Amino acid sequence: MKKSYWNELTIKRTGVSIVQINLGNACNQVCTHCHLSASPSGSNNMEIDAAKKISQKLIDSDIQNIEFTGGAPEMNPHLAFLIEELSKHDKNLCVRSNLTILDQPKYKDYIELYKKHKVNIISSLPCVTEEVVDKQRGRGAFEKSIRVLKQLNEMGFGESDLSIDLVYNPAADFLPSDQCQLELFYKKSLSEQYDIKFNNLFTMVNSPINRFDEFLNNIDKKDAYYQLLRDNHNPKTLDKIMCKNCMTIDYQGYAYDCDFNLALGLKMKSLNNVRFWDIDLKNLTQEIVFDEHCYACTVNQGSSCQGKLI
Repeated sequence: MKKSYWNELTIKRTGVSIVQINLGNACNQVCTHCHLSASPSGSNNMEIDAAKKISQKLIDSDIQNIEFTGGAPEMNPHLAFLIEELSKHDKNLCVRSNLTILDQPKYKDYIELYKKHKVNIISSLPCVTEEVVDKQRGRGAFEKSIRVLKQLNEMGFGESDLSIDLVYNPAADFLPSDQCQLELFYKKSLSEQYDIKFNNLFTMVNSPINRFDEFLNNIDKKDAYYQLLRDNHNPKTLDKIMCKNCMTIDYQGYAYDCDFNLALGLKMKSLNNVRFWDIDLKNLTQEIVFDEHCYACTVNQGSSCQGKLI
């Protein structure tokens, strides 16, 4: 059998400058594109023992950039602990929030916590129209997102040293348009219609994993989508792919090259049974684990958790 492009590709890590902590798959939404298939019934969520060990490992390390993701990270009861502890050591903290969770009374206090510790917020908003957002993220998601964005602006996010960035991902089986042009469109639309301000817009390509894979199968477009990714593959993006200097930690403390590999259970090479707190972070130069889904990060200008690559 002929080996795939990704099986033959060898790229080594350059180290670790960003650590993503995936707190689990509990989420108040059931988005059609979710590569983790997160939902309100998600039960793989980080316990306090793992949170404490991960926190201490990061405090003892030189790594400054730490992101919290999920699921909805706010639904994990130990997110506040991690923020409080890591902020004592001047770490740069970022939370990937779906916005709508912050509209629920139980989680509203996180807005104040994010402000207190200057946590950068990165939030998904796949469109500026209610119809498209609600179709992808559930009924009422757009209205709640707009309401929370206004609250965040009132608290200073998007207008001071408190940063809020938005993420666009396509609502179906197509690729994002130009990130710079889309950011201008978003800023104009949200400002004129809702008086909302934000800092940056990041575009991401949907990875054909789990729930989005199911979506593609349901519309009989899986093969066509993979061909679309292959046709738009840009080798120039390979020098900038996020897995060269980023790692993701799951709810049990295991390490992955990225959150997509986490979703597929593809642990970092030579670290299958090693927890994050036992890893030598200064000597991580092993080969990156690739598979067919990696095309999604290398199309056109590239795709990453911070948007385009080139």
